[in-house]
Amino acid sequence: MATEHIHTSRIKIFKDEGSVRRAYIEGFEEPVYYGVHSNIKDFYGYVSDIEYPATLDHIIAAAAG
Repeated sequence: MATEHIHTSRIKIFKDEGSVRRAYIEGFEEPVYYGVHSNIKDFYGYVSDIEYPATLDHIIAAAAG
């Protein structure tokens, strides 16, 4: 069974300070920020003043629809 190519995502990711990452995604004017949020910080005992969704949060949201 052959599959048809639908789309290639073009993304550039930059590591900023600490756990913060900035993703520039084709089609979006502003960067998307990733990092850690309170549940992850609490579980791992991580200390950070800034909270952003983790990359895993976006993967789960995309899969769940």
